[in-house]
Amino acid sequence: MPGTGVFGGEGPRDTPGGSPASRPWNKCRRLVVLLGGGATLLVPHHPLQAQFTLLEGDKSSLELGGYFRSLTGLYDQGFRIPSEDRRSGFNAEVLRLKWTLRMGEGAVLEVHDRFQLQASSSSSTLGGSAAGFGVTVVPGRSLDLSTHFIDEDRLRAWHDVDRLSLTLYTGLGDVTVGRQAITWGISNLFPVADLWAQFSPFELDTEEKPGIDAVRILSYPMGGLELDAIAADRGTAEDFSAGLRASLSLSWADLYLAGGKLWNEAMVLGGVAAPVGSWKVRAEGVLPYDLDEDDVDLPRVTLGVDRLGGEFMLSGEYHFNGVGAVKATDYAEALGDPRFARGESYFLGRHYLGGVGTWTPGNDRLSLSFSAMVNLLDPSAILSPALTYDFGQETRFSVGGFISSGTPPRIEPTPVIKTEYGSYGDLFFTRMSIYF
Repeated sequence: MPGTGVFGGEGPRDTPGGSPASRPWNKCRRLVVLLGGGATLLVPHHPLQAQFTLLEGDKSSLELGGYFRSLTGLYDQGFRIPSEDRRSGFNAEVLRLKWTLRMGEGAVLEVHDRFQLQASSSSSTLGGSAAGFGVTVVPGRSLDLSTHFIDEDRLRAWHDVDRLSLTLYTGLGDVTVGRQAITWGISNLFPVADLWAQFSPFELDTEEKPGIDAVRILSYPMGGLELDAIAADRGTAEDFSAGLRASLSLSWADLYLAGGKLWNEAMVLGGVAAPVGSWKVRAEGVLPYDLDEDDVDLPRVTLGVDRLGGEFMLSGEYHFNGVGAVKATDYAEALGDPRFARGESYFLGRHYLGGVGTWTPGNDRLSLSFSAMVNLLDPSAILSPALTYDFGQETRFSVGGFISSGTPPRIEPTPVIKTEYGSYGDLFFTRMSIYF
């Protein structure tokens, strides 16, 4: 699994092996050493667009946009690991340049250059073998378009191409070939169908999803019906994935049904969302069939409800995670599950509750949010308050934190994860974003 860092970018890959004594703790560190936060995912930010037209012809144009983001934070892991600092500080910068070449009305070429720099006072907060907050799994790719300038324990700098796609608009549909963003599903806190490239639940930079190398065809054969066909590279021939989704918008509900092969699983996916007065109710699920084991796996299901309209937004979800462990003593085994390593699920338990409330005053400049996730198996919880202010001129500032509760892990003589969120520690951050 790639070490992805606080911005979800592709960092140095894990070094396999290590001493036998260190391997169990490396698995534990994937849960413990975390950088990031889910509150950003939950605040309804409106994208800022300030693209510049660099060249313009009669039927073509070249545009440039993007953003610069700076993140600074303090992290307390909540317990002491031998030979490591309990508290640490970190800073990260990301510059994303979005190049868009429009060729008449029939074709668009999109390229995103991303430059990232990460520095930490402790090697534990940026280690390639650690995962957690802000460590969205980078999709498997046969073509590596990254360049690492500095790759040290406390300092990393690199560049990667996160979008490289050509879209052709034809009479039969929109065909996109190359590295692109793809999203399936309707859940917010506990996504189950967003399997092409899913954000971790505690990601700080949700401005752009990781790009996946794929061929995608979107067609609209009739009013209210969308067909979405995808064939995706996962880095190896055996992990090649493909799927088809049909989405239908009716007067009383939005529905979708999908199926395909994702990694080594055949899956059936479905979801429905319907308004009920000033609320919306949602349900979606995934039923996987393991092609290697020739067996049906447990489903993953999310049920949700949202309050519509007004300055206050409320949302709540229940999640059943068939990938998760039945008992807390099995968390270490769940961490080693390939479905967890590839980002199919980011949750270790079976049953979860989550909710978020957001207040956005009439001027739309200030947003206050408070979210919570509870693992009902442990039990343990994590609370995420956040405040974001839009200064205008394409500039936003955010401050937030993550406060966990639950029994911390036992470190010696043998590492044991006792509760999921009790192993997360506490994190506080500030973030400045400038769009252009």
